[in-house]
Order: sequence, then C-alpha cells, then structure tokens
Amino acid sequence: CSSDTFKPNYVPQLERLLYWERFPVTVYFERDAHYSEYYRTLALQGFDQWVDATAGVVRYQLVDSPDAAQIRVSFKPDTRNGLTTYTYYPSSGRLKSAKIEIGVRGNNPIDIRSVAAHEFGHAMGIGGHSPNPDDMMYPNFVSSVPLKITPSDLNTMKTAYCNYFIGRSRVAPPPPEESPVEVTIECPASP
Repeated sequence: CSSDTFKPNYVPQLERLLYWERFPVTVYFERDAHYSEYYRTLALQGFDQWVDATAGVVRYQLVDSPDAAQIRVSFKPDTRNGLTTYTYYPSSGRLKSAKIEIGVRGNNPIDIRSVAAHEFGHAMGIGGHSPNPDDMMYPNFVSSVPLKITPSDLNTMKTAYCNYFIGRSRVAPPPPEESPVEVTIECPASP
C-alpha cells in the first residue's frame, strides 16, 4: 500500500514503517524487581487499545519464557516515559524482535496505560512520531490525560499492515540474507 491508501495518516513524517510477519506476536513481561501484576494489567490495557482499534488484526499472545517472546516488556521506576528498541531487516522492513520499557514513576494508572499503548505502537512498527498532539503516537503527553488512538494513528497502523485490511494476508518474504539492524526510539520527557 502507498501512504495514500488509508487517510489521514502521518506515514510521510515517520523515519520508517515496519511490520511483523504474522500475528499474534508473542509478548513476555520481565519478572524483575520492578514487575508487578498491577503494572502488567495496565500495560495490557494499553496494548489492547491497538487490538480493539484494529478489530483484532493487530494482536498478541502472552508467553511464559523470554526465549519464546518476540517482544519483551519491562517497567522502569525512574521515568514516566517509554522507550522501545526494535530489531528489523532493512530491505524488507520486517521486524525480528522488540523491547519495550514502560515508565511507572508516579504510579499514575492513566499515564502507565497511555505510555504502554504508545510504546506498543512503536513495537508494532510505527518508527517515529506523529506531529499532531492529539494522536497516540505524538512524542509527549500530558500527565493524567488518557490518550486515545485517533483515525490518523489507526490509518498509519493500517498502512503498515495494508494487506490485512484490504482482505489479503501478507505473503511471507523469503528469509533475508542480511543482518538485522537495531534501533531505539526514546520518547522525550512529558511536560
């Protein structure tokens, strides 16, 4: 699909738009000193915003082993912001793995849920940020104000997974002969 297939979107403003080869993607929560079931529940509520917005096209499955996970999630007590690092194949844009760090400083459930949803958007392939402060994928957020997935957010995700939304399943590319590249997207401090 071109960036004109699903509009409005912010695909032209992104550094890259990537994709997972198939769904569900597997997700593991790191069970370190900062883990809690409470944080996990809030993070999953954030992830589920994308599942709901895409009518289940984008979906995940929880796994009990880090080795079985495509996406690993951890919680960071020293920040309210998030960070996503993903590894992908440059020629195809196919994602290989991702790591999400969710800031939990302040223990604000609205903020934790919003940061989780934003970082999950990155982990699903949105390689950059929206220029519109109303969008989920805008780089900053206002504390205690819930973020919602907008039509521009959804259409950007639909562009990454175009074939799923126009009735065709993506044909898996042949295994790449290139080495994957790792990129980190750090979201700046919120005001």
